[in-house]
Amino acid sequence: MTKTWGIFYNKNSGSGEATKKAELCQKRLAEKDSKVVLITGDSLDESQRHLANSLPDLDSLIVIGGDGTLNAAFSVIVKNNHPLPVGIIPAGTVNNFAKRYHIPQDTENAIANIIVPARLRMVGLGKCGMDKAVVSSLTFGNLATLSNEVRQRDKQKFGLGVYLVKAIQQIGKNKSYLIKYQIGDHQVETLRTWFTLITTSRLVGGFAYDTGAKEKMHVLVLHNIHLQQVGEYIYFAVTGKLRRAKNITTYTTQKLTVTPQDGKKVVSRIDGDEGPELPLTITFLPEYLPLMVPPQSNKR
Repeated sequence: MTKTWGIFYNKNSGSGEATKKAELCQKRLAEKDSKVVLITGDSLDESQRHLANSLPDLDSLIVIGGDGTLNAAFSVIVKNNHPLPVGIIPAGTVNNFAKRYHIPQDTENAIANIIVPARLRMVGLGKCGMDKAVVSSLTFGNLATLSNEVRQRDKQKFGLGVYLVKAIQQIGKNKSYLIKYQIGDHQVETLRTWFTLITTSRLVGGFAYDTGAKEKMHVLVLHNIHLQQVGEYIYFAVTGKLRRAKNITTYTTQKLTVTPQDGKKVVSRIDGDEGPELPLTITFLPEYLPLMVPPQSNKR
C-alpha cells in the first residue's frame, strides 16, 4: 500500500534553503515509491490552511525548519486534534526541539532517519489556549518584550550585543509585572515578575536548566533585575543557561494559568516568535505526538 507523506515548510525562509531540502526529501521518498504532498504557501497562514486541509489524507508528516516552523505545523495538529507520525529536517537557527530528541542536524542524515524507517517515540507538547502549540518554550516579561522589540536587521547588523543594550535601557524603569500564577487547579500565587520561562522539558538549547519532572512543564520566574545581573540574564536569554540565583521561583506542572494583576499589557513569546497577550492557560499534552527519532535516542 502506497504511503502518503506531507512535507511542510516555509518557502520564503532564508535563500530558499527549506525549498531545496523539501525537493531533496521528495526525491528520496519517491525512490521508495511513496506519494508526497508538498505543503507550503505565500504566507504562514496560507501554509497552515493547506496543512489543515491535507491532514486527513496524510499517513505521516515531515516538517522542515526550526522551532517556529514546527510550532506552525504542530499548532494545526493540536487545533484539529489529529496527531500523526512526524519527522523533522532541521533548518534555520533555533532547533531546540530537534536537538532535545537527537534529530540529526544535517539534511542527508535527517532524511535517512525518516526513511530507515525511524523509531517512533511518543513525545509531549504544550498547548496554549485552544489552538496554539508550545513546542519548546513560552516566555513573557522583559526578556520576551525585549526579543519582540529587537528587529531582525538589528540582530544581523549589531549581533547579540543589541540585547544587552536594550536590557540596560530598561534598568530602573520599574518594568516588572504583577502576575497571578495558578498552578494546576488549586495552588495560586501572585508574584512580582520580571521574566517567566515555561518549557516543555528541562532542556533549553540542549542544556539542562532544571531537574527532571516527567510529563510536566517547567516554569521559572525571575522576580527582578539589577544592574549587576544584566550580563547573566542576557546570557541566559541567548543561550538558555542560567545559574541558580536569588529571586527565582520554579514550578513543575501540567497546567498553568497566568493573569496580569496590575492592568499592564503583557505579550508572550512562543518558540521564538511573538505570541498572544496574557491572560493565558497553558497545558501539557503527555505522549501526544509520534516523533521519528534515531534508534539511539535516549529517554531524557
